[in-house]
Amino acid sequence: MRTERLTQLLAQRKRDNVCRVRRVSHAGILNFSSNDYLSLSEDVRIKNAYQKGFAQYPCGSGGSMMVSGYHPIHRALEKNVAEALSVDDCLLFSSGYAANMAVVALLARIDMRLLIDKAIHASVYDGIALSHAAYERFTHHDLHDLKRKITASTGDRVILTESVFSMSGQQTVLQGIAALCAAHDVSAVVDEAHAFGVYGAQGLGLVHQQQLTQDTVPLRIIPFGKALVSTGALVAGKQEWIDALVQVARPAIYSTAISPAHAYGILKTFDIVRDENNRRVVLMALIQQFREHVRQSPLTWRDSPTAIQQLQLGCPAQAIKVSEQLREAGIYCMAIRQPTVSKKETGLRIILNYQHQAHDIAFLFNKLHTLCA
Repeated sequence: MRTERLTQLLAQRKRDNVCRVRRVSHAGILNFSSNDYLSLSEDVRIKNAYQKGFAQYPCGSGGSMMVSGYHPIHRALEKNVAEALSVDDCLLFSSGYAANMAVVALLARIDMRLLIDKAIHASVYDGIALSHAAYERFTHHDLHDLKRKITASTGDRVILTESVFSMSGQQTVLQGIAALCAAHDVSAVVDEAHAFGVYGAQGLGLVHQQQLTQDTVPLRIIPFGKALVSTGALVAGKQEWIDALVQVARPAIYSTAISPAHAYGILKTFDIVRDENNRRVVLMALIQQFREHVRQSPLTWRDSPTAIQQLQLGCPAQAIKVSEQLREAGIYCMAIRQPTVSKKETGLRIILNYQHQAHDIAFLFNKLHTLCA
């Protein structure tokens, strides 16, 4: 009976063209699906930093940060990021997913009503389901709808959004969020996963670039798996909010802390990323080149000013087919389908990295126009 149910589940996923597969990455393929925005994953300075970290620090932390797993290098990493962001403190997590789950659980614990962008990351939705948080969604990237929802709601409220959305690539109008927060006594929590390392002075993110303080944004989530080419995450913000997370954040309380050696590598990577303004300049130029191709393209594209570009095909079968055909042509570009995006948005998620060249972008568009004609 159990085997039959599993078989039925898999068969239904395949019929709906939403069955996921794991693909082993191969060198030499033109990759348009990597979150390595600054192309630092093979950087020798970072590799050397990790080698030094494993030579000088324990491989394992030995326990939860609340028991015996909190090492001086963990604290050094938290303090370094906090000082750079001009916030009181930070708290490390094993992943951005765990960090978002913990933040939502805290907000539910203190009876905050969550106003969330409809397109926010799945980890926030999972956190809401587990913590039974009171929430309301506003239309993606729509400050007018958010204002209506704020005006119609009561009690203590907090806005949850991403500064750069992982699927659409759109940037939240943070100054507009800040104005609503000031006018209605609301706070904001911002996930900086796809902005940190890419935007702002020294790559410190859009919250920092827009000069929003921790009074408006008491918590921001900073995963390490994108521009920082690592794993793990931290939450940065106001002291009482961080202290409260320490008390109730089950993903931190009941998980082994990240490796101290690994934390050293992240700390040194953070320093390197802050100095890589040239890579950010090159990436922004590539984005402009890509957008020029979009303007001349007959295909349906989401309007995005960031390294994340969304080609909308509206059909999961076609999205899979085009992705496979691109792979045969030497281009790695994964299909995005429901439930990650809506049916309308089903298509390809294309990500630009520093290492891409103008001819790579032209080659991609040539193939897309041939395959989708």
